[in-house]
Amino acid sequence: MKAPLLEVRGLRVLRPDGAPLFEDLELTLRAGEVIALLGSSGAGKSTLLAALHEPEGLRGRGFTVSHGALELRAPIGVVPQRGALFDHLSVAGNLELALRNADQPVAPAKHREVIESWLAHLDLPREWSGPGHDTGHVSGGEAQRLAVARTLAGGRRVLFLDEPSVGLDPLRVRRLAAILRRELQREGDGQGAAALVITHDLHFAAAFADRFLYLDPETRGISEFELGVEEHLARETDGARPAEALRAIEGALSRALVERLEAGRVAPRSPRRVSWGARLGARARSWLEPFSVITRVLSSAWRSFIRGWRDVPEVARVVLSQGLLRPAPFFAVVSTLIGFTILYIFHRSLLGGGMPVRPDRVFGLIGSMHIVALAPPLSGILFAATSASAITAWLGGMSLTRQTVAMRALGIDEPRYLWAPAWFGLALAYLVLAALFVAGMVLGGTLYLELQVPELSAAGPSAFELVTADLLDPPPGRVAFVRRAALLILIYAAGIASDAVAKGARDKSSAESVTVAMVRSVMACTMWIVAVELLSLFVLYRAR
Repeated sequence: MKAPLLEVRGLRVLRPDGAPLFEDLELTLRAGEVIALLGSSGAGKSTLLAALHEPEGLRGRGFTVSHGALELRAPIGVVPQRGALFDHLSVAGNLELALRNADQPVAPAKHREVIESWLAHLDLPREWSGPGHDTGHVSGGEAQRLAVARTLAGGRRVLFLDEPSVGLDPLRVRRLAAILRRELQREGDGQGAAALVITHDLHFAAAFADRFLYLDPETRGISEFELGVEEHLARETDGARPAEALRAIEGALSRALVERLEAGRVAPRSPRRVSWGARLGARARSWLEPFSVITRVLSSAWRSFIRGWRDVPEVARVVLSQGLLRPAPFFAVVSTLIGFTILYIFHRSLLGGGMPVRPDRVFGLIGSMHIVALAPPLSGILFAATSASAITAWLGGMSLTRQTVAMRALGIDEPRYLWAPAWFGLALAYLVLAALFVAGMVLGGTLYLELQVPELSAAGPSAFELVTADLLDPPPGRVAFVRRAALLILIYAAGIASDAVAKGARDKSSAESVTVAMVRSVMACTMWIVAVELLSLFVLYRAR
């Protein structure tokens, strides 16, 4: 008998409300084994996989996870539903990321050759090894095979597959099962590979697995089906079982599963009420999350930008595209209109009422103070509503489609690969857009004075000199205000980036949760920006 690659004993998992999900569960997975895990909906099949490969993630969601013993002799790789391909990378980029971050990384010069080899093993086109083939054009079956190739290329030898046949017709289901069996057998001949698949598709289970386990919600443990079809399980050619054998296995499995489900009906449990203390604790953790993100980003920065420098451009490209380049024209137009409108309001309010004040005196007194006062909060709120919410949605979408699960299963650290480049990219994007916002307000103010108050140029300083007076050469009395504006812009860059990354990186279970994260991020940033503005003014005037 082959040595186990994965062995867990005494696994105990409690739901966030304290109700037990697993009690004293045992599971052994040996090299060469292909196991199907079946059970009713809600029995905890996906939770079991998470408890084995990322228990900390479950604990972060409120679960309690403990075990008597957990022995892992090979790294675990996860293939989520529909493959969870990294959509910010090409097909080749998905495999290159796995090769770079494997326990034994492949030299960059050999990437093309190795990628072509893995594509051939999984019956995928070799031309995908070149740049430019988008994952959006990959079909469901191809995505699953590509995800398996990515996982094995990353050196993972224990595969957890979650509903790999979702959305596939019966012919593609059978073909996918045969290819995966063949590849696992090929890997098993060398370094040892095994697979545990969660599925409700009995046809796929019959075509793929050698053993069939049942997750029993009544005993909160695992038992094995004894189907009596060993002779059919042994019949295969190059990983594919003949149709006659599949019918026999599927029929026996269907009868055994229905019998077990009928006998094991459990009365629905009443949800336990969550205490006020637990709710307040969760809310406090949510408020403090941005500060935790800053800490983890700074601690991961050296690993991200020095050791993992090849990974940084992949995330930075997305962040700078969505957070800087796309909103830049919008920022330019809005800031110009604001700069124009503010001086229009001043002009009509002060001089339209017939006050005996010369225009050059009025605008000389105003100078750049409207820009100094309004540019930081307005640019910050606008940035939170556009760029930061876009990155929150992108990070949330990666969690929703389980790309982050696949990433962690490849041994890729999220703070290093995602959070640090996203945080620095967002902070840089805001600094650039804040400067653009200031330039737009200057432009708008200059245009207003040139068009509506042409007599200023003849009386003294030019319109541009008046609008930029406190920015380029502030008088002593206004230096503190300019410094305050610069400091606030730096604070907003760090704070908005932290809040967006924190809310986007939190695990998402639905599209609504992604939308909620975006809205909450904008609301939170707006509230604390207003609070910081008022507090800083209070401190400044108290000091004077």
